[in-house]
Amino acid sequence: MSSNQYISAKNIGIKFIYAYVLFMFVFLFSFSFAYAQQEDSSQIKPIRPAIIKEKIDIQKPRAVNTANNLQEKRLETAENLQNKRESVKDRAENTRKNLSDKRQDTQERIETKRAAVLKKISEKSKERIKAYTERIVKRLNAAIERIEKLALRIESRIEKLEERFKDRELDLSNAKKLLADSREEINLAKIAVSSVTELIDETLNNTENPREAFGKVQELIKNAISSVKNAHRALVEAIKATKAGVNDTKPASAGNDENKTEIISENSTDEDNQ
Repeated sequence: MSSNQYISAKNIGIKFIYAYVLFMFVFLFSFSFAYAQQEDSSQIKPIRPAIIKEKIDIQKPRAVNTANNLQEKRLETAENLQNKRESVKDRAENTRKNLSDKRQDTQERIETKRAAVLKKISEKSKERIKAYTERIVKRLNAAIERIEKLALRIESRIEKLEERFKDRELDLSNAKKLLADSREEINLAKIAVSSVTELIDETLNNTENPREAFGKVQELIKNAISSVKNAHRALVEAIKATKAGVNDTKPASAGNDENKTEIISENSTDEDNQ
């Protein structure tokens, strides 16, 4: 065997021994580590539940406190919401009340102004109605006065005719009846006019609605006007009846015929004046 071969075999033997030693060291170290872990785990097992319980005991109050805090926050939130709702409700109620008060104040102001305007209109209406009524009453009284004068003249003529033609069977009964009817209508017209004067003063002083009250006055005015027209119409018919009665008398002397013509002419003049 050469020296080189010897050295090579020696080196191989050393490497094998080194590898074997290294393997045994790793094997022993692994076994020791596994045993140590098993021993440590066997020692920790009895201690771990106590640590967990201790942690639970520590965390439990925290959880309770957290739950209580959450409950308090919920209650506080609910209370705040309730307060806000009540506040909104109060503001809304105050707003409605203020609006209601403003509407009432506005309505009262409107009613006051309306009452003032109506009063002013009422006063002006009263003045116009009173002025109108006074004009109508004045005209009616003037018409009644003229009719009364005419009735007196017709009555006088009738009396004169009856005196002049008493021997000729002069019949003026129809004229007298119409004259009486005329005077009756004149009396009715006087009563209506007097009622208008009394009613207009009483009505306008004791009413807030003069237009409505004026309706009653208008009815009296219509009655007075109707009576005046009827009285005038009766007088006109009395004049016609007087003419007819004179024309129906018996013939007489020429002097009497001249008197008849004269009286008829006078009656015609009275009729034309009306």
